[in-house]
Amino acid sequence: MNLSVTALIATYRRPRELARLLDSLAAVETGLARVVVVDNEGSDDVKAVVEAARCTAHYVNPGENLGCGGGLRLAGQRAQELAGEGGTHFVILDDDAVVAPDTLTVLAAAMDSARAVLAYPLVVDTRGRVGWLPGVIGEGRAMERGGDLTPEQFRQRFGSQARDFTWAQGICLLVDWSAVEKLGWHRDDFWVRGEDLEFSLRLTAGARGIFVPSAVVEHLPPAGAGATSRDAEYLRHCALIQNMAYVGLRLPHGRRIAWTIPGALRRFFRLWSWGGIGDALLALWRGAIQAEPAGRGSGTTFRARCDALGGGK
Repeated sequence: MNLSVTALIATYRRPRELARLLDSLAAVETGLARVVVVDNEGSDDVKAVVEAARCTAHYVNPGENLGCGGGLRLAGQRAQELAGEGGTHFVILDDDAVVAPDTLTVLAAAMDSARAVLAYPLVVDTRGRVGWLPGVIGEGRAMERGGDLTPEQFRQRFGSQARDFTWAQGICLLVDWSAVEKLGWHRDDFWVRGEDLEFSLRLTAGARGIFVPSAVVEHLPPAGAGATSRDAEYLRHCALIQNMAYVGLRLPHGRRIAWTIPGALRRFFRLWSWGGIGDALLALWRGAIQAEPAGRGSGTTFRARCDALGGGK
């Protein structure tokens, strides 16, 4: 396969993590054509990191905070302008991910063999333990209950073969170029948490998405600090509930995940206690009844409250 991949990254106030990701992309063995970084803050620090990258990287300042979905949408549009008709794949990356040198080739080979349009790797945390699993068809719950496993232990228990999924996170997602041209980019009205869910569900509604345990990517989010960070995290979690309600109950291609909403609510209350019931009900109302994702709608929104704390993304 003649692989030509464009990496798409939306970042916000994470120059250190972005530099680490770009260093890992510079070590990719083959197939990476370029990187497009959309800086939702428009900071000099992030621009300097992109300009110093050892891979071919393009910096885009949108002039406002577009959120993750809007940033990735702009990155994709810019990538199409740069590559014309010469690309084979996009790889969507969180700015706090770290890829291995063979990540793209392993994912692309698995996609080609399975005739899939999406591929998601095994993702590990700072301890090298597996987490952030996609919605693997028929096995997702068993894998989640599988315990605190290393990649080797995971593959011993569940095998190395690729498996179909319905949805996947945007930590590292390899996407067929033609599928995006046909079905479109991320939506720009989700603000945060959920745009990757909707995007992957839309693409797998009519094609295959595969989970590839033989490819490993690190996900290394920075540790939050202070009460403001916790308050912002709470509001982002509220946005996730709203986005899940919207996707699962209002979009035809999202109905496959409607059954997960009660579990998402249980996790929300387990983390934030029943004191958050008012916001949880508001999130459900906006998503399921008003048919609004978290980045759309009038009045006081979770994003407005988060921005007031300095926690917008």
